[in-house]
Amino acid sequence: MERLRGGLLISTKEVQAITGFTFKVAQREHKTVRDALGKKSKRLSVKEYCDYFELDFQEVVSLLNPYR
Repeated sequence: MERLRGGLLISTKEVQAITGFTFKVAQREHKTVRDALGKKSKRLSVKEYCDYFELDFQEVVSLLNPYR
């Protein structure tokens, strides 16, 4: 099991790396997930993002670690 490097939170740039969307669309998706989860802060964890879109957490970790 690969460990997530660099903290628990996912940034807009990392959403962009996962999805291939433009920065603006990735920013909107990040906000959509936060709003759907009822989060008041602008912070979103990788786990919350994966759970929302039913993505495999380990696959996302493998994709994100080189960027961190």
